[in-house]
Amino acid sequence: MKREDKWYLGYLLLYFAANLAFLCDFPFVHSDEAWLSGLTRNMMERGSLGVTEAFFDLKPRYPHAIKSLFHLLQMVFLKLFGYSVFSFRLLSLLGGIACLWLFYRLALRLTGNRTMGGLCGVLLSLDIQFLYASHFARQEILILLCMLGVYGLLLYGGKHRCLWAALLTGLSVGLHPNSFLVAAMGGGVLCARWWQEKKLNWREFGVYTGVTGTLALGFVLLSLRFDPDFFTHYAAYGSEFSVDSSLTSKAMETGPYFQRLFYQVSGTYYTPDIRFQLIMFLSVLLLGLAVLMASRGRTPLLYPLAAWGGIWAGMMLVGRYNQPYVVFLFPFGYLGAAWLLNNLKGKLPVLGMAALIAVVACSTGWQLYPILARQRGSYTRYLEEIARVVPPDAKTVGNLNSEYYFQNGALLDYRNLAYLKDEGMTLEEYLEKNDVEYLIISDELYYLYSMRPVWNGIYGNLSYLKELDEVLTRCQLLHEFTDNLYGIRVVRFQNGRRDFAVRIYRYGPAGETS
Repeated sequence: MKREDKWYLGYLLLYFAANLAFLCDFPFVHSDEAWLSGLTRNMMERGSLGVTEAFFDLKPRYPHAIKSLFHLLQMVFLKLFGYSVFSFRLLSLLGGIACLWLFYRLALRLTGNRTMGGLCGVLLSLDIQFLYASHFARQEILILLCMLGVYGLLLYGGKHRCLWAALLTGLSVGLHPNSFLVAAMGGGVLCARWWQEKKLNWREFGVYTGVTGTLALGFVLLSLRFDPDFFTHYAAYGSEFSVDSSLTSKAMETGPYFQRLFYQVSGTYYTPDIRFQLIMFLSVLLLGLAVLMASRGRTPLLYPLAAWGGIWAGMMLVGRYNQPYVVFLFPFGYLGAAWLLNNLKGKLPVLGMAALIAVVACSTGWQLYPILARQRGSYTRYLEEIARVVPPDAKTVGNLNSEYYFQNGALLDYRNLAYLKDEGMTLEEYLEKNDVEYLIISDELYYLYSMRPVWNGIYGNLSYLKELDEVLTRCQLLHEFTDNLYGIRVVRFQNGRRDFAVRIYRYGPAGETS
């Protein structure tokens, strides 16, 4: 092992240790994390991958196998470290470390310079968007790991590179439905290689699409075993996010997507300030296109740009422009910047990369310090407030972001209540049917309802609040506390001028007195 490799491995060990210190404090715990890990726990306790979430009984949910591999990975960490946000974020952090090692090797191959490769790895590691993905107990960082793996295999994988890349692409289907972006990125890189070689390799095309398609078909067939109406139900779920819009409409969403990222416009996801990165990546794209035109595409810079093009095409075809997905573009943007800098003379490449590291590190530190000062231990305190009066095994209606406190099946999420009318039930009937003992009600429900229908996508139609108020008059208020982070899910209202009270009630059925 080269000295530079040992230095970079040492850096990764220190990086891992440092991240463990604030793994649960940044970013704030999102209900998506509890949603995924809660399903993992239910699968594990029920002994089947073909089950749905225990905290949803009225909200329509149907089992499928498209992310079963991710749940299996989470099961390992649940078994080893218990059911906590730390356990599942540790999986993401390890995925981030693997990304950084693979990215270092890719930067080394692209530039032919170990120092530049190491600096490039450090640059990505200090980026706040990458840090966010590495701490978030969702699938993005593992999808990114697959992307980097497929990218490296297609370019440097040797004789059977398409076969190995296809196997990895196909397996990524078991992580998340948007593993399609991995295949789209791989397609972009393959097209770039064929352009460089001046030959369309039909054998490679057949191997890559055939093996990937076969593995994807396996996950689909397993999904059909879980749910014979899988196609109908999955299409209905996708329509909620406008994936059935026209291709033109999806393409036109690209500009607004990056505009929202630039101005940090968000719903419930933390959105860091990445304006410097977006401007830098746009510069890399424009300079890169000029270089490609001058060289007629005969340059290694074609590959990271082709990866970008494939990812964008995949996002456009699927029609999903989620804020966390932007991290998929970052490694390839930094690879493009490294290649451009590496073609400068003398010490300019290293100085240029050091300057980028300094700017990105300062930006991350500037944003991270106040967040940690404000949020350190906040999630633990939130759960401790609930624990003061609610047993973990008690049937409770509340916010899904408290799932890590409760035993499996004890919590029922707010989102169910939006379907009471569809089921022909009153709120009282629902509570009694489920033997609900406690209600955890935040001011956010009323605040979001006052702005209806803008935020209906979070909890659905909140028209049941009048009925809820009537029920609460017969309940006993046990505890009340203020939480301006976990008491409101919309980011723009968190830690703002308005306080959000969370009230915990003991439910009293009709005819009973508190």
